[in-house]
Formats: sequence, structure tokens, C-alpha cells
Amino acid sequence: MNQISKYITSSLVASLLLGLISCTDGFRELNTDPTTPPYIHKPEEPKPQPEPEEPSEGDYQSIALAKQISEEAMQALKESEGTIGASFRSLTYQGLVDDYQRTTNLTHDIYAGYFAHNNPNFSANSPVYVYTADWSDRRWNHFYQERTSEYQTVAKVAYYIDKEKYHNAFYMARVYYAFLLSTMTDTYGDIPVTPMIKCQPAPTHATYQPQSEVYDKIFLLLEEASKQLDPARTGFVFDKRDDRCFEGDVAKWQRFTNTLRLRLALRISNVDPVRAKKEGEAALAHPAGLMKSQEDRMRTVPKYAPVELGGDDDSGSENEVANCSYRYLDAVMSKDLELAYYNLSADIDPRCPISWFRPTPKRFLDQGVDNPNMKFTGSEIGNMNVDRTPDKYSVLRVMHKEGKKLSDTHWFSYSREFIWFGYAECKFLQAEAALRGWANAGGSAEQLYLEGIRESMRYYHLPEDKTEAYIAGLKNNPFDGGDREAQLEAIITQKWLAVFPNGNEAWAEYRRTDYPRLRNPLNNLSADVPVGKFIKRVSYPISDIVNNENAPKDAKQGDRVWWDVADTNGAPNERAIPNNFR
Repeated sequence: MNQISKYITSSLVASLLLGLISCTDGFRELNTDPTTPPYIHKPEEPKPQPEPEEPSEGDYQSIALAKQISEEAMQALKESEGTIGASFRSLTYQGLVDDYQRTTNLTHDIYAGYFAHNNPNFSANSPVYVYTADWSDRRWNHFYQERTSEYQTVAKVAYYIDKEKYHNAFYMARVYYAFLLSTMTDTYGDIPVTPMIKCQPAPTHATYQPQSEVYDKIFLLLEEASKQLDPARTGFVFDKRDDRCFEGDVAKWQRFTNTLRLRLALRISNVDPVRAKKEGEAALAHPAGLMKSQEDRMRTVPKYAPVELGGDDDSGSENEVANCSYRYLDAVMSKDLELAYYNLSADIDPRCPISWFRPTPKRFLDQGVDNPNMKFTGSEIGNMNVDRTPDKYSVLRVMHKEGKKLSDTHWFSYSREFIWFGYAECKFLQAEAALRGWANAGGSAEQLYLEGIRESMRYYHLPEDKTEAYIAGLKNNPFDGGDREAQLEAIITQKWLAVFPNGNEAWAEYRRTDYPRLRNPLNNLSADVPVGKFIKRVSYPISDIVNNENAPKDAKQGDRVWWDVADTNGAPNERAIPNNFR
């Protein structure tokens, strides 16, 4: 039995001993899982040197697979060649969906200022910054066990069995893995990375590489893929059912690669502005371009959805955001969202009434109606006065009676897709690139900012007159002056509204820019996040810290990650003006 199998087996045994916790009954913090992490110590590799204008194959050796493998390994790959589609299907479906409530909704979605917890059982866990072992472990283990195994299966089959036939499959898998890597390092900070990318045998103890090196590897993956992905190569094309992001469309993968590169270039703009500009301008100038329409959005359709909507017509596997807020009543609108919906423009944001119910007893919400005499109401993050009802705070507006269908009036159907990267976000990225003076941004910062708002409204199928009324009613127009910081605040605040409910991205952008100006949590029960400060990262699994001598022993949830260069918040709700132009 290899190391991965041993680790997965021991993890499953440990999980069974600890017991599973029902989503509908809330969670309790589990005891530390003393399983052995899946890595061995590997010496750190030197950073690759800056590439020339036209890099040769040798410039990607730090992310390259071994040129040869043993005959036994080759035979095993030949036997698994037929699973390449199934592996890619699981990789691109499970991605960030797996165990969503534990891995994301009770952490990232709350830390992003989108939701507040509504379940008393969570009042001593991650929503108030208390490290919750099982939840942190799940995100870590899903990535380093299942997702890494799936990526490596696709990459190794493509690379060793038939490079020409599986050319695009190899680079599509690499791009998706780079995407997942970015969410992992943005969550934890320094992480193991090189052996996973290179498809090396699973070690026992991992070397944690600095986040700057992780980003370097991600940029190399994206740069190489941007040069190699080729829609004209049709020797092998993933079935639409196997590619759960872009249904086998290589041209969309090309544009996603460039747009992801732009996103991550802006992420490091404060800590490494020279590298950021280099990567961002390369993405902007690429011949394949960025996302070009709503059809390019990167998404996951729940298996619950009908086949005609891209799902599997499954009896379960609904949109988990809808489950968390509406079905379980565990997450409600945050006070930050309430204030943004009501205060940014003269009239309420038109995205609000189709996304949220007004506070109303559940029996009426199940009929699809709410109390018109109530206003949409958010809860302060860290609020302990919760009772798992929708009577006080708004929950997501879910079409309960006909859950397989989509509705423009009850947006969060159980069939609604997860959006990991939308077209509106692309426009806001371009707007910030223009604000920073990067070449080929595609227009002025103000023009692209307004396009971002319009594309967000279009995604929600809102009529143009409502969109234009919202824009006309915006209370501040910083683009009339020359204050770039105020302009960036406007861009990021609208981007925050547009990427809802993607807490992975919104929490990262908040830490990077300190926008929007979120309210301090009412309660912070963590000993390692100073009072008046926001949580900055999720702690590593205790099981890895205990069993891996290379794991950081003193990393705290109040420690900033590499690209988060400064804090501007104090207590209570005091803010210094950020400096995002270094």
C-alpha cells in the first residue's frame, strides 16, 4: 500500500471513530486527528530565474514532470488511461464544492463579510475566529488527497501515455490545479507545493514553501499553459460531462488562464509590484484575450440540477450555499451586505430583493413569500444572539417548492451554479489594471468599473433600466477627481458585491486591499487574533503540525499572509487610509 493509500485509509478510520456530524444538526469541534500527513521532507528547490521574452522548455523545469518513469509505473498508467475523464470530472466538480459548509461557508464566506452565523452551535467555532480542527482539516485533506490524486492521474496519463493526443488535457488539468493552489495558499499561507505539481511520489513529511514561491510556481503553470493550450488540437477532447467548468471548450480554458493570471497578478501588487505588472501585462496582451462574455464564467453546476442545466438530475448535491442559508438556517445576511445594499445608491441594490428574503417565519418562506413590511436585515458577524430561525435576519431567497428549476425572482435555487470566476469580476480586474497604469487594460478605470457593475446586473438578469438607475444613483463618484485610493475602494467594493457569494475570492481581496470597509466582528474568541483585528489566515491542521516536523509550529490566525502587507483597522471600527499604490 502506498503512502497516499495508507494516509487515506487511516484518515477514514479516524473519521469513523470520531463520527460524522449532520449538516442540519450543526457541528461540534472534533478531537485532533492524529493521522500521519502524506509527505516526506524534500529540500527546497532554487527559485527559477526570470524568463526571457520567449521561454524555452527548460525554463519550466521547476514544475516539470520527470522525463521517464519505470516500466511498472507505465503499465499502471496504461491500465488507468480509461479513467482520465472520470478523474477530470471529479477534479473539476468537487474542487471547492467538497464539504462546502465546513471548508468554506463557516470560514471564508463569513470572513469575507457576506454571511453571519445563525446557529448557536457555531458560537465557539470558526465564525468567531476559534480554530476548528475538523473544518480546517477537511479543506487541507481534500486538496492534498483527492484533488491532488485526480490532478496527477490526468497529468501523468496525458504526459506519459500520449503527449500529442492529450496535449490540451494536460494543460487544462494544470490550470485547474493552479486555480486550486491559489485558494489553498491564500487560505493557509506557506504550503507544500513542488512535489504535487511535479507528480512525484507522495512523501511522508512535507516541506512548506514560502507563499512567494508558491505564487511563483502558480505563475509558471499559467504562463506555460497560456503558450500551450491550443483549440486546434482535437486529438482528444473531454466530454462535456467530464469538464464541469467549460464543457471541454479549450478556447474558454485559454481565456480563463489569462484572466486567472491577471487576478493573481493584482493579488501581489502591493508586495511585489514589479512582478505583478509583468504578469498582469502578459495576461492582458495575450492573443487569446481574457474572458469575453458571460458565457466564459467559470462555474460548477450542482449534480442536483437537471441534465439540461448541466447537472446530473441527482436527488442530492444541491447548491450548498442555498442549503447553508435557507435549508439549515445556519447562515444569514451580514450587516455589511445590508448596509451596502441600502446605502451605496439612492435606491436599494436590485440584486438584493432577488437574492434574499426579508425576515419572515419559515412556513411563509417555504411558500416563496416574505413579509413586505420588513426590510432586508443583516446580522453583525460574531453575533451570539442567534436562534436558527429566519425571523430576525434575512436568509437566501431560495425557490423551495420547485427546487430543480431556476428562477429570476428567487435566485438561489438548489440548482443554481457556483460561480468561482465571473465575467463581471474580469471587468473589475481590468479596471484596477487600468488604474495602476498597466498596458492593454482595455479602457479607462471608470469605464471598466461601470462595465463591471453592468455585467454583474446582467448576470442576475436584471433589466437595463434598473441597472442604469442604480448607477445614476451612486452616492459617490471618485473618478471625478484624482484620488486613486478612493477609486480603488469603489472598484473593490463593487467587485465584492459582484463576486458574492464567493468567499474565497472576497476574503482574499479584503485582506489585500482593506476594502470594503467591513465592520469589526462583535465577538472574537481567538487568543491569536488581536482585538480590533480581522482574521488573516486559517490555521494548519493540528494533525500536520504534530506529525510533520517541517510544519510551521507558531503560525497564528492573526498573522498576515505574504501579499497582505498592512493592517488599517483598529478597535472599535477605526480605519486608517490604506496605501494600495506602492
